[in-house]
Amino acid sequence: MEKSEIIFLGITDVKRKKLLVSLIDKYKQSKLSINEAVLALSFALLRSNKLIKKNWKSNEHSKIDNLLSSWIRMAKNQKVITKIYSQYEIENLNDDILGAFYQSIQSISRKSHLGSYYTPSELLKNINVNPKKTILDPCCGSGGILMNVLSKEHDPSKIFARDIDEIALNICFINLSLFFNDNNIAANIQKKDIAQNNNDHGSEQFDYIITNPPWGSKFSKKEKKKFILDYPELETSEIFSISLYNSLKKLKKNGDLFFFLPHSFLNVTSHKNIRKYVFKNDYQISVKLLGNAFKGVMSESILMNVQKKQKADKIIISDKSGKSWFLPLEKIAPPDYLVSATTNNQDSVILEKIFKTEYVTLQNNADFALGIVTGNNKKYLLEKSTKKAEPVYRGKEIGKYEYSKPEYYIKFNPELFQQVAPEEYFRQKKIVYRFICDRIICVLDNDNSLLLNSANLFIPKNYPFESVVSFFNSDIYTFMYRKMFHSRKVLKSHLQSLPLPVVSDDTHKNISNLYKKCHNSALKDWNNYQEKIDDILCKIFKIDKKQYSYIIEAKASLTKPRQAFAGIPDF
Repeated sequence: MEKSEIIFLGITDVKRKKLLVSLIDKYKQSKLSINEAVLALSFALLRSNKLIKKNWKSNEHSKIDNLLSSWIRMAKNQKVITKIYSQYEIENLNDDILGAFYQSIQSISRKSHLGSYYTPSELLKNINVNPKKTILDPCCGSGGILMNVLSKEHDPSKIFARDIDEIALNICFINLSLFFNDNNIAANIQKKDIAQNNNDHGSEQFDYIITNPPWGSKFSKKEKKKFILDYPELETSEIFSISLYNSLKKLKKNGDLFFFLPHSFLNVTSHKNIRKYVFKNDYQISVKLLGNAFKGVMSESILMNVQKKQKADKIIISDKSGKSWFLPLEKIAPPDYLVSATTNNQDSVILEKIFKTEYVTLQNNADFALGIVTGNNKKYLLEKSTKKAEPVYRGKEIGKYEYSKPEYYIKFNPELFQQVAPEEYFRQKKIVYRFICDRIICVLDNDNSLLLNSANLFIPKNYPFESVVSFFNSDIYTFMYRKMFHSRKVLKSHLQSLPLPVVSDDTHKNISNLYKKCHNSALKDWNNYQEKIDDILCKIFKIDKKQYSYIIEAKASLTKPRQAFAGIPDF
């Protein structure tokens, strides 16, 4: 049996949690499929709350009865389904216990494949919906978002819920029936894929569209190709971009759209076209930074609110503490339309100084390559060196200016590996950096070293290697990186966007000498040399002492990660 985990979907009451665990244990002891188990619990929940008769039969005529009748006809274990939970009395607390049950008995891999994750109710508290207006959740799942934003006074006929998961849609129908205590509820619940280009945008218009679209759903190459053909304006197969694009076309004038999105929506180049569409149209936009709000999802997230009104000249940014600030729309500019949502006014002043300096970038000025993907690390990675095996470095062994001791060795047989860059990229002078990190940590490699896929490399063409490493490892570039990208993954597009100042040959020689001292220095002296590099950068970028102190304070306010390696600190 594939690994699963109990998902409480915001259920906090101890007795309610114990009930859910008991229901799951009962299912595990049965021979029911997931579909049959959800149906069995639906019977118990509806019976307990008198929305179906105690001795239910399939010839009943309410909408709930019709749903159950069509559902049970597809089941093999019909008698077990109606009896397995017959001893349970399950009070309706509108806490989506049925959805929690469904989430908990699915495998983790299935949920990851579908991009299916629960939306915590506390993230929905400040969304107010007019009960007389139409509302759509195009990726409704079990209806958790709807139950948290609707009131009992809402007209059910104005509620629209859609998804591609039929079991989840059935749960949504039951949840809304329980919410309104109506077994003939008039809500519009339909199996429909928001990602499909169905050309019905003009005929369907809604006052509110609120959803948490799937992130990173897995698609085949054929499906991805179709998405790109269907949405040439977006040039992407990313499901949340397509969902947002289609949803905005369904939004009424003066309507409100609320979308939960990964933070990368704001600052990853591959999402530039959907950003361009959003920020170039007549919308008023606000963004709330949520941090790591979703269990099981490494990415930080945002809640974006788009109002279809006269275009504003700025967007409103807020964080979890309630602090808010403005970002002028003019700063969201071509070619990439990056949104520096974590940048306040003081940050902007410093960044503007940096970008006013004459500079070049690594765009079209460096070769990039990824570390080796073996496809089977247990098979190919060795814990001891042999005559034919050589060191292979991972991201965790990359420190500022030098590697830590490698833990693994590898026999370089490219034809056996799942993915590997041409060997010449490894067998030359190069700059190696951590891929998973919230700043740039890099080392200059002169030893032709091999890398695993948590370590990537680039080879500058017209800029001194020592200067690049010295700059990228500095506090000033850490500040720049975090304010511009706020990412835990160092992407090629990030590195290509950073400014490398145009300076004299003498300045590069000075930096090269400081680089050598950093590289060869003992711990007690290392910071002194790095500070001298920062001093040079401050003069180049015209950053004054007060601003540099602010940069250092900004660094200190963040949680310090583990040491890159013994001897030299991670910062």
